[in-house]
Parts: sequence; C-alpha cells; structure tokens
Amino acid sequence: MPAIVFVLLILLAAASLGLTQLKLSDASRAGAREAARGESAAAIVAAAKRVAGPAADVDIAMSADFVTVTVGAQLPSMLREFVGKPVEATATARREWKPAGPEAASVGGLR
Repeated sequence: MPAIVFVLLILLAAASLGLTQLKLSDASRAGAREAARGESAAAIVAAAKRVAGPAADVDIAMSADFVTVTVGAQLPSMLREFVGKPVEATATARREWKPAGPEAASVGGLR
C-alpha cells in the first residue's frame, strides 16, 4: 500500500511539473508576441504574468531584429527537491517594428 501511495505522489508531481512548464511556455510566447509588436516592457510583463501568474519572473532581451522573453517560476518546495532548479521557458520572435530615435541608426540605418 505505501508503494502505491508513493507512485501516485510521483505521478502527481510529474503532472504538476509538466503543467507548470506548459504554462510558462505559453506565457513566454505571449510576452514575445507583445514585444514583437513593439509594446512597452510593462505590457510585455503584464501579458506574461497574465498567463503564468503574478509570481512569475519575466526577463526581456532585445536585439536589432529579435526579442526574447524568458519566464520562470519557483516550484512548490516538494518539487524543488526533485528538480533542483527553477523551471523556465523562453520564446523568441522577430520584431515587427523598427525602433525610432538613436537606436534606429543601429538597425540598418533605417529611420
């Protein structure tokens, strides 16, 4: 009987980990879509947290042509012992807009 309970706990933990990873993946894609459209950093973070939850960590990295959004979350303490590291997901999207101002000179000289 204890072995069955242990196996069930492992299955529930794996399902929870999988669902968390899917949620973070969806959140990073939502943030990358907002960033690709040229939305503000606050809008990008809000879109990612709307999907992943308010406790999620959102990191935004922009280059001349691409934007990368990474969303991470801490697992419950029971799962942290098994996984050993935070869970995160990253999405990259091509910018659909060109920045204005001083940054425009670094983007192929377009203004």
